[in-house]
Amino acid sequence: MTTYAEQLTAMMAKRNWSQGDVAQKIGMSHATISAFISGNYAGNVEKLTGKIINLINRENKKDGMTCVSTGFVMTETAKQMLFVSDIARDDGDISVICGGAGLGKTSFLMHYARENPGSILIETDPSFTARAMLEGLCRKLSLDVKGNMHVLTEAVIKKLQNSGRVLLVDEAELLPYRALEVIRRIHDKTRIGVVLVGLERLVTNLKGRRGEFLQLYSRVGCCLKIGNELPADDIRAIAGQLIDGDDDDLMATLYEKSGGNARRLSKLLRGAIRMVETNNKPVSTTIVREFAKYLID
Repeated sequence: MTTYAEQLTAMMAKRNWSQGDVAQKIGMSHATISAFISGNYAGNVEKLTGKIINLINRENKKDGMTCVSTGFVMTETAKQMLFVSDIARDDGDISVICGGAGLGKTSFLMHYARENPGSILIETDPSFTARAMLEGLCRKLSLDVKGNMHVLTEAVIKKLQNSGRVLLVDEAELLPYRALEVIRRIHDKTRIGVVLVGLERLVTNLKGRRGEFLQLYSRVGCCLKIGNELPADDIRAIAGQLIDGDDDDLMATLYEKSGGNARRLSKLLRGAIRMVETNNKPVSTTIVREFAKYLID
């Protein structure tokens, strides 16, 4: 019979984990894991072994579960996003895509960046500043430049001049006005395509609450507003990757309980499949409705 140390070593090899990875997962030190594997741990062996057993059991349970991932689907909404993104890329224009959270905007951008190697994808966060954006652009362009914002901007402009590339900015509603102005200047000087993607307030940010930023807003060529929910056919296309897409009642239930939201749909599918996988039954409207009770409204 193999020891728990041997089982842990085997799992580490299978998962490509280091001893540091295991230590982080169970809240212990690297030295503790090293001593456990070598059989030299002098601390509370029973307590540590319990943590190791729990980790092994969790990972073994994952191995027995169905892999539930919807991935990217070229839905009708995605085709519209593709259309305006291609216009920005081909015409050196600025396109805006805005809509509610959880509708697949980020998944689309990641897909577009994979399919178009010349794309530059910037993913913002609430702490983003104009300088942070410029530094991120420099890293993406492999530019080793130091200096003030003017120096960084000019280096980016020089690199992108006549490149025919496209800049994709996710969660662009988080960008302060100064960062948006830097993007405008880069676009004006290089004529690269720009796709700004975010929540609906992105449009307000671009024009200003009193219309004070119209110089920037006037440069937007296409503005695609996808609303706050996906159409039923999009939900059917996404769900059809994992379950019977021809079951009209089931698809109608998924649309109802997901509210037309791709992120919520993914949670519904994962939960419903987990509920039925132990008894080898197909996902049903009853199961979907049952699991939907666990999701926050």
